[in-house]
Amino acid sequence: MTSLSTQLLRAFIVMVALAFTLVGLTALVATPAHGQIRASERATVQQVVDGTTLTVDYARPSARGRDLFGGLVPWDVVWTPGANWATTFTADKDVRINGVDVPAGSYSVWAIPRADRFTVSLNAEPELLHFMKPDSTDAQIHISAEPVQGDHLEFLTWSFPNVRGDAAVLQFQWGTTAVPMEVWVEPSRPVALSPEERQMYVGAYEMHMNTAVGWPETGLLEVFEEDGMLKGKLPFGIHPEDELTFDLVPAGEGRFNPGLHRDGELFGVELAVNIDFDLGIDRAERVTWRGPLGTPFGEGERVTEQN
Repeated sequence: MTSLSTQLLRAFIVMVALAFTLVGLTALVATPAHGQIRASERATVQQVVDGTTLTVDYARPSARGRDLFGGLVPWDVVWTPGANWATTFTADKDVRINGVDVPAGSYSVWAIPRADRFTVSLNAEPELLHFMKPDSTDAQIHISAEPVQGDHLEFLTWSFPNVRGDAAVLQFQWGTTAVPMEVWVEPSRPVALSPEERQMYVGAYEMHMNTAVGWPETGLLEVFEEDGMLKGKLPFGIHPEDELTFDLVPAGEGRFNPGLHRDGELFGVELAVNIDFDLGIDRAERVTWRGPLGTPFGEGERVTEQN
């Protein structure tokens, strides 16, 4: 073979080798974009409650047949309900979670799981990796929450399964364990009801109560008008120390919160209790009492006409 032919052959071999090398490099570069799968993809859930926006940003690990709480997630050990970066909770206005005041802002979310109760902690530093567990300080907000059991969820999920008036249920669930928390927002300034609107509710309703709450099984709810506002009366106090008569504070169409009185004075508005009326054409026909997490406290039907 001549010297020129040898040089051409070598050049051809080099070009072929270079071409294969470039193809290999291209495949390596392209693989993460098309073939690499994150173990815990990120997700965001957001809910507006009476003008307050609540947002949870988190990663979603999967169960993959593992023993979760008490196993993969040990009891009594700080953990973020998510993966990778710590889960964050943001509220654009002040809220209350399970009765604990939470100022507006963004927080990293941590939890100490126990078999009968979780302690959920909000830390004012939102951008932390999951292993950067903050030390407990007085600046942290600690919330006690009771876990419940439900159908299996393969991926850890944050959600708002119940939204009503000025409150919502925020919960996370993984496997069969769910941890619901009640979030109350600052209610909008109630609009005064017109005399015609107030008359739609006036009357008596035969109530059938949830005895697990500690109230009698039945009772008559009387709704009447006094000094331009609606009031209600039961044969038992909402709390043992409350007076039997309470204000009906508007919280939305057909919805009220009880304004509790003690020693002749308005003590406070019970935001954890909603009194929902089913409105007909010209009057309310039924009423439902709901407690925290939307739990039915009692239901009643109208038994008298308006006065």
